[in-house]
Amino acid sequence: MNNTKGLRKTFANRIFPRLLRHDDQAPERYHHWFYNNKIWSRTKWMGIDTWKSPSDMWNYQEILFELQPSLIVEFGTNRGGSALFFAMVMRQIGKPFRVLSVDIDQTMVSDAVHQDPSIELLQCSSSDPATAAAVCKLRLSCPGRIFAILDSDHSREHVLEEMKLLRPILSADDYLIVEDSNINGHPVAPLWGPGPHEAIDDYFRVFPDDYRRDRERERKFGFTFAPAGFLVRNA
Repeated sequence: MNNTKGLRKTFANRIFPRLLRHDDQAPERYHHWFYNNKIWSRTKWMGIDTWKSPSDMWNYQEILFELQPSLIVEFGTNRGGSALFFAMVMRQIGKPFRVLSVDIDQTMVSDAVHQDPSIELLQCSSSDPATAAAVCKLRLSCPGRIFAILDSDHSREHVLEEMKLLRPILSADDYLIVEDSNINGHPVAPLWGPGPHEAIDDYFRVFPDDYRRDRERERKFGFTFAPAGFLVRNA
């Protein structure tokens, strides 16, 4: 019996660690594989297209549980899978909340999303003043933290306008996700042209103290569709 315990201890302390070879390049290789094979385009939540990294989605539910927001603001509805995901997670958390999902075209949004009483859909450009007005109105009726996610037009100019629109609305400890900052070579889609990552850089050059980067969260699963885009608002 003692010999068996000794062998187990030797395996655990000496042999097993050697089998776990660390590969610094593995996350980026997987990122390229996942993105270039368009696995994200076949990712669904409750049967509805969601178009996100599952590891990011897992991160988001952890953030929601810790943040306990009363309002979720989503720019870019698409089919509505992520809006429904946020609503279902928040219902499990059990705190009163609203989800506002904004898109310039909502003709393809799933019926399940339209029928969800916690989700409000706004057909409008996410950089339009009407969007800011809608967010401000909901903030008044849903006091508390905000979780905001940008996933609409991925051009540099548009994402920068979205970040500026939210600047007077978000307050200390609110959480902002800037998605698809992985394109334009960060590390995928190198020919895309300036996009969300460059918009983040532009924003920080003008407003360097607005946010702190949640690097631990960003790096948790090895890769993300939002590099440099996990942001916590400062006071």
